[in-house]
Amino acid sequence: MRDFKIKKFYTPALNFTRLTGWCLMLLAGCITPYDGEIKEVPPGIVVQGSITNEPGPYVVRLTTPANYTYAGLNLAIQKAIVYITDEQGNRENLVEKTPGEYHTQSLRGEVGKTYQLHIEANGKKYQSRPETIRPVSNIDRIYDESYRTIDPVTNRDILGGWRVFIDTKDPAESGNYYRWNSVHYKQALFCGAQRDRYGNPVYGLYCCSTNCWDIVRCTGPNCINLANDALINGKNISRQMVAEVPVGCLDRYYLEIEQQALSREAYQFWNSVKRMMQNTGGVFDVTPSAIPGNITCLTNPDEDVFGFFGAIGVERVGYYVDRTGADRSNCEPEFPLPPSGAGGMPPPCETCTESLYRTTKTPRFWQF
Repeated sequence: MRDFKIKKFYTPALNFTRLTGWCLMLLAGCITPYDGEIKEVPPGIVVQGSITNEPGPYVVRLTTPANYTYAGLNLAIQKAIVYITDEQGNRENLVEKTPGEYHTQSLRGEVGKTYQLHIEANGKKYQSRPETIRPVSNIDRIYDESYRTIDPVTNRDILGGWRVFIDTKDPAESGNYYRWNSVHYKQALFCGAQRDRYGNPVYGLYCCSTNCWDIVRCTGPNCINLANDALINGKNISRQMVAEVPVGCLDRYYLEIEQQALSREAYQFWNSVKRMMQNTGGVFDVTPSAIPGNITCLTNPDEDVFGFFGAIGVERVGYYVDRTGADRSNCEPEFPLPPSGAGGMPPPCETCTESLYRTTKTPRFWQF
């Protein structure tokens, strides 16, 4: 039986450098440039995607590294044939909604079912190894605790932020693998700006014509939060930290926490990604190598394919961290909306554009 509650209201992801960039891109789930020193780029594609027991659509993103002229840029793979099959032979074709981003249409993942990703792109065929959605434990309790730190300038004891914890229970059978994830949603005030003839934003912000939320995802090696039940099989998992909330405005900070049940192969993949991102490049570090995923090129087995297509059991909860009574704040100034013009004309507004970082869909546990 769960005893947590949704709390209150707030206002509001080779050479070592290049592999680290790929890791960050996989973690953030986005197409993003990163800083690379070596111009040589090995051939291959990057695949990002998963299917879960939550409602779809599920998204698969396909990119390929640009050539040396555009070092650090990953280009979308367009007009590919992408589909998912299950162990019963059912097939769902994915539709390309934006360049390189393929969405399911009606598929709903089920616990216990096995799924496989298939790709036909650039005259080649790719296929993931089968993955089964595992059952996921309930989150029994969620809570936060503030912590203190030392200001390096004044050497004074100050509020450092909040840590969010969960309690859950590992099932009796062995071989369970976990990953915890967190996403922060903040209601957006502005959805656009005046731009010059080259498309660069200039002074003048446009309000949002509809409800809009910024999506802030946790990135970096510390955000790959993994565990297995080798030492805790069948026992309670207590005080598992799942998120850290910074000092900010005196408001209520909305989070969605995911508890994921992974396959052993997915756990090993994300553990490798985490180790690679933590690698400092020192003389005693392990030599960087390609992180093994679960996708191969059927046409050319020697081709590098980066990424992982997972089948994941997900338990999701919403939570508010109450920052209203904090003894310290670090709130960015809010720009007022432009006043109405002559004759009571409303200020200019723009629509909220759906992306990895913005949505018009009300967060699942949002409470106004």
